[in-house]
Amino acid sequence: MMMHLLPYPKSVIGGETTVCLPLSVSGDAFPCAADTFAQYTHRIFGVEVSNSEGGLTLASDPTLAHEGYRLSVTGAGAFLTASSEAGAQNGVMTLLQLLESAPIGGFMTLPECTVEDAPDCSWRGMMVDLARDFHKLPVLYDYVDLCRFYKIRYLHLHFTDDQSYTLPSRAYPALSTPHRNYTEEELKGLIAYAKARGVEIIPEIDVPGHCTSFAEGYGDIFGRNGIISQSEASMKAMETIFGELCELFSDSEYIHMGGDEAAIAKWCEDQGTLDAFRAKGVNVDSMDKQALAEYLYAAFIARICEKITACGKTPVVWEGFHESVNHMIPRNAVVMSWENFYQTTPSLQKAGFRLINCSWAPMYVVTPVAHWPLSEVYDWSIYKWRPVHPDSPYLHTGLEIEPTKQVEGGQLLAWGDHIPKQFDDIDDGVKAEFDLMAERASALSENTWNVEKRCDFEAFLLRLDHIDHLLTALLENNEGRA
Repeated sequence: MMMHLLPYPKSVIGGETTVCLPLSVSGDAFPCAADTFAQYTHRIFGVEVSNSEGGLTLASDPTLAHEGYRLSVTGAGAFLTASSEAGAQNGVMTLLQLLESAPIGGFMTLPECTVEDAPDCSWRGMMVDLARDFHKLPVLYDYVDLCRFYKIRYLHLHFTDDQSYTLPSRAYPALSTPHRNYTEEELKGLIAYAKARGVEIIPEIDVPGHCTSFAEGYGDIFGRNGIISQSEASMKAMETIFGELCELFSDSEYIHMGGDEAAIAKWCEDQGTLDAFRAKGVNVDSMDKQALAEYLYAAFIARICEKITACGKTPVVWEGFHESVNHMIPRNAVVMSWENFYQTTPSLQKAGFRLINCSWAPMYVVTPVAHWPLSEVYDWSIYKWRPVHPDSPYLHTGLEIEPTKQVEGGQLLAWGDHIPKQFDDIDDGVKAEFDLMAERASALSENTWNVEKRCDFEAFLLRLDHIDHLLTALLENNEGRA
């Protein structure tokens, strides 16, 4: 019997015969994973999972990898062991995918097998742009479910950009764009929902560029010339805002501070910025303008990273700073390499940064104008980049590096620039975006769980065809959620 599983496990033994087991779950080891299995089984098949022995039993085994699991299905029951909730969550998704047919009469039919599994990449992520096109809250819950189904660990939410500031702020409430923002209560509910399913949310406030919303809300503090001023008042306010973000997302290990596509030359004319650095003893008046701009850029990134670190979090930043200022950027910062223009991946690698592959092609989705076929997403690996920036040195050749632990994984990314231009109803555009992301999530999952391909594209499609109905039912039956 062929196992139709995505991502495909490291080891699968058996599968030739089937067993019929009670549709039940027992064991006190991993209650969140048990709840996920019961809730998802109910949403997909419309059946109730009982709390009794004989079906799925969850147990702890500290010798297994953090996200790893062992699943053994025999006539005596299905036994899932893991060392963490994260591993148990991954295991119950495998069990759920093995349920190709609906349980009947309180029993489930499963292939008799043993599965031993763990991911190759710690970073398996998906990003959604909420600032250019406001996504209603239920859509974010659907993204959590999508991540959980495919064992995607991180949901990166791009909360702010020129178009809107979708976060709440107690210290600076006028930052929040009216009718395009989430409340603390809404976000706390989303965070709890994600945590209960082993999905970590990575929130992003994108600064110092993409900051029109800051100028509209508090231009007297942050400036109004298209970049965040580095006056002391502005930077203290930025630290307050990121402190709020770290507090709200207290369960998140990573906090993204943006750091891309900033008009850094404007700092060279910003008196608040120049005066602040003069007061620190920096001779800004004698520096070359480009060198000064890069220095100020790195100083901004470093200060925000230090604030995030002081809050007990790990900062994440886009590739956007020049190699000449690498020495100023804290090495605990995780760098998302996307364009290989502002700084190339080999340069970042040589400098010792932790790296995430966010290659523009084929991992970007700009609905509906730019996205790549599923076959190309499947062909991608965490060591391949295909830049589209006209000045990237790898524009025509692409880039592939030798395998290295510095590249911790990869990410699929959805940007909403064109949705308002192409859709009369934003919700329709958001739905089209979700469908494109859901289709590609399977390939992202396969390529970050297994760095080396386990099968060809045709075999991958066959597995996808067999389990796609499970995801469809899971997302359709979302009653009772926010």
